[in-house]
Formats: sequence, structure tokens, C-alpha cells
Amino acid sequence: MNKHLEKTFEQELVAHLTNHGWLEGDDAHYDRALALYPDDLIGWLQETQPQEWEKLSKWHQGDPTQPLLKRITKLLDEEGPLQLLRNGCKDGNARLSLCQFKPSHGFNPQLSQHYAQVRCRVVRQVHYSLHNQNSIDLVLFVNGIPIATLELKTDFTQSVHDAIRQYQNPRLPKDPTPRQEEL
Repeated sequence: MNKHLEKTFEQELVAHLTNHGWLEGDDAHYDRALALYPDDLIGWLQETQPQEWEKLSKWHQGDPTQPLLKRITKLLDEEGPLQLLRNGCKDGNARLSLCQFKPSHGFNPQLSQHYAQVRCRVVRQVHYSLHNQNSIDLVLFVNGIPIATLELKTDFTQSVHDAIRQYQNPRLPKDPTPRQEEL
């Protein structure tokens, strides 16, 4: 195997992250229309906030999954991922925390437990567009919310400037059709 291929670099990065507690994901579980990894988001909410999930179920008169995912997608577009992860969101009569950052002390065991349940996931070759098969080398998710994308280059094939051009040109920040119209 050629040590200088991007694929090898991807594999090494993923191996390093998974050896340090990250989960490896599969592009098939990424929802292009929502720009989320829904299983992680819904799983984390149900595990850490069952009472709020119950409120949502009553508010939406059944399974709140799809309405909630659409709401979070809209909020991601309006506020961005860091704002949502820090402040959570409200849906109906439920107040949802979307992440638990590391507690400064261990006085509250529930906070420590929720922190341990945070799902950090790395996914290779994420096909992000509804209009083509373009992919991003790596995407990092926290509880199903994308927080960073990585376009990998090796010194032997391309430079960082090639990665910058790749983000600027073929991957415009928004597809020609706004995401909300497709929901």
C-alpha cells in the first residue's frame, strides 16, 4: 500500500480518533437532506433526557423524530452548530440539551454521566449533496451534529492550497436548491 495516498491518511486519522474514544461512522447513516447523523442525535436525546423526549412525544402526538430533526436542521442554518451545542433548543414544551461539555468538577454525577454519553463520531467520504456524488474526506460530528469537515492532502500529491481551492470551487457553501425547500 502506498503510504502517501489520501486514503491512507484518512485511515490513520480515523484509527487515531477511534483509539481515543471516537466512534467510526458510515456515510449511509448520514442524512444529506438534513445534514445530520440522526441516529446519534436522537439516541443521545432519548438516553440523556427521557422526560423531555416524553414531552416531545405528547406535543407531536406520537413520534417526534422527524419534526425535531427538521427543526434542528433549521436552527443549524440560522444559528450554527456551536450555538446549538452550547445552548440547546426548545421544541414545543420541551427544553433539549444537545451536548454535555466536560463538567469542571464531579459534584453532579448526572452531568458526568451525560458527558460520558456524548457521541463523537468521525465519518469518511461523506456524500453531502442531494444533487451529485461529491464527498468530503472526513466529517466530525458531536451527537449527530456536524462540527468540522476535513479535506485531506498529502505533501506528495497536493498542497493545502489545493484543499482550499476544492472548498471554494466545486463545493459551494450551499447547493443550488435551498435545503428547507426539500424538507
